[in-house]
Amino acid sequence: MSTSISTDSVLAEFLEKKRQLKENIATSLPEKDLPERFVAERSADFDDFISMLSKICSKVMKKQKVEFKPDEGIRYSADQVEKIDHPYIFFKLLDSHPSKELKPRIRQDDVSATVEDESEALTGPHEVWGQVFDCIVQFDIFAEGYESVTEVMKKFEDIIFSYTAYFKRNGVKEIRFSRRITDSNLDMYRQKCSIRSLQYALSIEKLFTRFNAKIGDMAIR
Repeated sequence: MSTSISTDSVLAEFLEKKRQLKENIATSLPEKDLPERFVAERSADFDDFISMLSKICSKVMKKQKVEFKPDEGIRYSADQVEKIDHPYIFFKLLDSHPSKELKPRIRQDDVSATVEDESEALTGPHEVWGQVFDCIVQFDIFAEGYESVTEVMKKFEDIIFSYTAYFKRNGVKEIRFSRRITDSNLDMYRQKCSIRSLQYALSIEKLFTRFNAKIGDMAIR
C-alpha cells in the first residue's frame, strides 16, 4: 500500500520535537503537551523498519561516524579487518513467523477508494488483508576498542527506546529488547575489534491489497 506521508518529513518533524523537548527538559510541561498515544499512519514491513532505523542512526550518531549497514547479514572478511576507523552496526534477521494469525485476515472490506500503488499497474475497489509477524533481529556493533563499542551500544539502545513512538507511528506494532549475547560466530573478528550483540523482538503487520474486480474491469494506468 502507498501513502502520501513522507517518512523523511515525519522523521524530520520527530527530530525537531525531540530537540525542542530537550531544550525545555527542566520546564514542567502543561497537560495539553504531554505525550499522546500514537496511532499508526502507515503500514511497515521488516525492511521498512530497518530503513527507518538506518536513517535515524546516521543522523543521531553522526558525530561518532557510526555506519549502519542496512544489508542483511553483510560482514567484513576476517583477513581484511586490519583496523576499524569508525564503528559499524550490522544486523541479521534470526526468525520471522506468523503470530496468532496463521494466514492473512481481512482488515478492511469493500474499500471503494482508488489505490495508488507504484508497484502495481492496476487500480480499483479493493480489500485490505493483514497478517502479524513476530521477528527476532540481532544487531552486531563493531568498534576499535572496548570504550568505543560500549558507548555506541548504549547510544543505540537509547535510540531504540527514544524512537519507539516514531516506529509505531510508522507501522511497527511493537519493539522490545530481548537480550544481549556473545555471538561465537563472530570470534574470528575479536582479535582486531570489539563486538557487542543485541537482540530485539519485533511485531510487524504486513498488509496486502486484494482487488475485488476482475482483471479486465480494472483501470490500467
